[in-house]
Amino acid sequence: MVNAQQRMPSIKDVARQAGVSVTTVSRYLNGGPHLSEQKRLAIAKAVEELNYRPNTIARALVSSEFQSIAVIATDISLYGTMQLVQGIEQAARQRGYLVTVTLVGNGRGNVRETVDQLIRNRPIGCVILDIERSSLLHSFAGYIAKALPTVIVDETDRTQGNLPIGAYHGGYQVTQYLLRLGHKTVYHVAIPENGNTYTRSFGWRKALEEAGAVVPSPIPCSWDPREAEQIGRYLSSYLEVTAIFAGNDEIAAGVIRGLLLEGKRVPADVSVAGFDDNPIGELTVPSITTWRQDFQEIGARAVSRLADEPDGKPGDKSGVSGGRASSEGCTVDDEVPARLIIRESTAPPPSLAAAEG
Repeated sequence: MVNAQQRMPSIKDVARQAGVSVTTVSRYLNGGPHLSEQKRLAIAKAVEELNYRPNTIARALVSSEFQSIAVIATDISLYGTMQLVQGIEQAARQRGYLVTVTLVGNGRGNVRETVDQLIRNRPIGCVILDIERSSLLHSFAGYIAKALPTVIVDETDRTQGNLPIGAYHGGYQVTQYLLRLGHKTVYHVAIPENGNTYTRSFGWRKALEEAGAVVPSPIPCSWDPREAEQIGRYLSSYLEVTAIFAGNDEIAAGVIRGLLLEGKRVPADVSVAGFDDNPIGELTVPSITTWRQDFQEIGARAVSRLADEPDGKPGDKSGVSGGRASSEGCTVDDEVPARLIIRESTAPPPSLAAAEG
């Protein structure tokens, strides 16, 4: 046995303990074929006993392929994107891969230059985090996919082969819940989107249309909660506004603050629901009803798409891979648990509450 306090175990130590050659261990670590089950079990046991961790940089020098997974995004400051990156990093680390995160700029030339540099680094694959689908990054997705195995995480139809975050279903369910409380309609403060038909905004619209409710024009908002505060102030002057669905929890918090500053009670006068289940939603007063998405699980499944192909080879060199589609535009293979979290910011409308009282 190797004394871990003296030095880290090497691939030679694993080979010696497993009773195989260094070449055989290397083939095992890289998912190579033509290994007997007996050798696989012996190597796996040696790896576990020695607590061996492959030297990713050394493997890259030998194979001319850097054993990493590239993540490319326009912004990682948003809660959902940060959680996605964390899920990707954890799943990649478990498989012995490093994760590189690349942020692209606004200019088309800058994006092309950044993408080309990423491709030259030869990761095993790329995860594109394109939540709003309105940036220049979206137009480069096909270009990246031609060069690298690629998974796109965004608000889109799963039948297109991407790995969506389930926003359409969440927007639909949140709106249905507010209607069931007795609100005649639900106003929507929308985060930036590009008109794709599988967003939370379209889920909101679909629920209202199915209920025969009035569909108010959505109120566009940036990602800045301070802008949402001004929208809350504006909506406070309309008596018909009794329920608001905000594009995420930070926007919901801004809307609530604006309503409260204008003398409205939440939820006694106006109910407000958010999206994403950001931890901030539990700390606001009132706490925010929201739709919980498991972003870390989505990130882990993106890594699985790239690294866990049945033949042991990382990724599908043909580009974006997809799962089996269900009748509702979702892939059965990729369904990620999500649910409505009911907190203090939602209640029946004032007229109904008064009648029940």
